[in-house]
Amino acid sequence: MLPGGSVSILILLPNLLWVALPPRGQSDGGSGRVGGLRRLMEVFEWAGRIAVLVIPFFYRVEVQSARQVVALVVMAQALLLYYAGWARYFARDRSYALLFQPLLGVPLPLAISPSVYFLAASVLFGSWYLALATVILGIGHLWMSSQASRDV
Repeated sequence: MLPGGSVSILILLPNLLWVALPPRGQSDGGSGRVGGLRRLMEVFEWAGRIAVLVIPFFYRVEVQSARQVVALVVMAQALLLYYAGWARYFARDRSYALLFQPLLGVPLPLAISPSVYFLAASVLFGSWYLALATVILGIGHLWMSSQASRDV
């Protein structure tokens, strides 16, 4: 058994490097033209992000059913895709555009993979709260990432 917070910590690891090694050639924020919808999506993204990172701390990682095994496998695959996207970013001189380019046929892999990861974690934990928070994160994060990808 692992503490549920380990789910959050695993997804945060590359982000700690990103703080120390920010992107090169970052957009000037041209997607800011969108106005009210952009602000709403920012709220969704941040509210979802905070919730998906906090909620797992109230659970323990326990695998007792086939459904939980499948959820854990999906989480591992999503995490590997997420790490691969970050590895590409760091290995290729931290180009801002790499944060949004498809990887292994997956569009916006650094937005999709955390959403899949936390949705699978909601199955692992049996948490409707985490599932709802993940949907909110997914809506905001995918929208914001798609807008940012248009600016690069």
